[in-house]
Amino acid sequence: MRKIVFALLLLLLLCGAAYAEELIYPTTVGTLNAQARMYGNGTISGLEKNEQAKFQTLTFQESEFQKVQIVKEALYINGDTIYPSHIVDEFGNKYVVFNIPQNGDFNYELIADIQNNSLIRDARDYNLGAVAKEAQMYLLPSEKIESNSVEITTVEKNKLYSNSFSDSLNKTIIWVNDYVEYAQGKDFTKYYLLQKSAMETLLDKKGVCDEFSNLAAGLLRAKGFATKIVTGITYDGKEWGNHAWIEVYHDKMGTWIPSDPTFRESGFVDAMHIKIGSFTDVSLSLAKAFFPKNASVTFYTQTLPDVKIISKEYFDDVKVDAPETELKTMQWNDVNVKITNLTNRPMIFPLKIQTSTSNNKIDTVACVGDKANQCLIVEEAKQSITLAPRETRTVTFWLYPNISLDAQHYIQTTLTYYSLSKPATAIVKIIKGTYGTTGKFLINDVTPIAHDKQLTIQIQATNFFPQDKKISIRIKSDSVDINGEETIASFTSKTINREIDDYNDDAYYLEITTPTSILTQTIVPEKQEITVVPTDQNVIQVIDKKPILNQIIDVNKEDNLANQLVANPIIIIIIMLAGVAVMLFILFWVNKRYV
Repeated sequence: MRKIVFALLLLLLLCGAAYAEELIYPTTVGTLNAQARMYGNGTISGLEKNEQAKFQTLTFQESEFQKVQIVKEALYINGDTIYPSHIVDEFGNKYVVFNIPQNGDFNYELIADIQNNSLIRDARDYNLGAVAKEAQMYLLPSEKIESNSVEITTVEKNKLYSNSFSDSLNKTIIWVNDYVEYAQGKDFTKYYLLQKSAMETLLDKKGVCDEFSNLAAGLLRAKGFATKIVTGITYDGKEWGNHAWIEVYHDKMGTWIPSDPTFRESGFVDAMHIKIGSFTDVSLSLAKAFFPKNASVTFYTQTLPDVKIISKEYFDDVKVDAPETELKTMQWNDVNVKITNLTNRPMIFPLKIQTSTSNNKIDTVACVGDKANQCLIVEEAKQSITLAPRETRTVTFWLYPNISLDAQHYIQTTLTYYSLSKPATAIVKIIKGTYGTTGKFLINDVTPIAHDKQLTIQIQATNFFPQDKKISIRIKSDSVDINGEETIASFTSKTINREIDDYNDDAYYLEITTPTSILTQTIVPEKQEITVVPTDQNVIQVIDKKPILNQIIDVNKEDNLANQLVANPIIIIIIMLAGVAVMLFILFWVNKRYV
């Protein structure tokens, strides 16, 4: 008889923590009742008698998806309690304003009961057209969303081919989620405080929710879809924290459709999102203080919010049937999962398989035990499934247990599947198999990045073979012909960059030959243009292909008035007559007063 070995696989979650001894994956939650508390502190000094400082910060507000009952809004200083007044900004956001007439350390808290209902709209598709007047401000470039830059417009031009609302939104959310690495550890703190822009995120490929949202908004605005940045609170699977996501204007419905690129939620956000405000740019969401010049106010608002869940319900839009299955080590195994759309409308469902994890070799690898090579590898752990009303489809996940086992042992564990429903679980038994040589090779992404005078074609490749594999890459245009090879280690993902200096805006033909396929793609980059602006002297200025403002510079500003007077002597006569008239009026007025 075989000896039985049980292995507990830890869940690798962007989100995964305990609520009433139950693991919660945010995308699964459709309704939420909770009490939320935001708080912070600060110090005021230098106020003189009869002077006061004002402290202003966002508070809870209602929306179409969110009902709010304020429990408390108060600031405490030197034993006194100060209650706020309220203002609303140009974006419709609600603020508390505390008038503070004394120096000292202060604390504030904002507490509300929240009822969230995540409404997934039956958002009919439409092609890009004119944008309603009330949404047009959310089309413009901003400090953190450089949607008119050549960096962003080049990606938009080569990624978002269709003018379809649904297609553009889905592609943007999925691509940003795959492209940007979520910062962990010390990097998390760095990015959390920096709030890098869309262009910086494109170049860095790393960030937290602000960076994900800025990049997604940049692409959608570049395409022509009005997009807001939303700030609020959400649950990341470990703890509640401050968060950012987006809302995209649906012109035919006259409403805003929420989406979260960090959580891969397209066309909706789950009920664990507590909305606080929405803006043209995330930099506008910061708290503010107003005080006399002789005084000083410092404050800290980036504390983790407190949220107590009172009740929650899962989505019930989909049914996932996950079978018990047996996997063999050292070879690929297919796991078939049935997914059914329980609604009467077409839907795009996120579907994710969670296995264990730490020491990941690639982001789809889940490791068992202490050794990095003891891994359960999933070829495509995150999928987006489009289903017609009431349709059932079989979705296949490919798993490779890269685990050493002898014939007398096996591993038994659980796989969990997450979608818009209660998580589905299935027992998996892993037994010894025979070493296989088959596999898959994926080109996960090709992204052209135009920056300064260089075009970088960035290729993301993953080798799912148990052996190292080579690929060949060719880039050809009227001006260049680049050939090369790259070796990708087994079960490894690699980013490959091909740089073209002094690129032009011609089409570049890309061909990638892998062990299993040939990928071809035509890349057309944007390029900075030099525009000649006619003035008294021609001034050359560099502007982006989609400028915010075409500015005319007059280099002869100091001499223009004198030149115009010389060229038009009648102007001098008119000025002299006007001066005489003024002098006569003054003399008349003086005589009238004193006679």
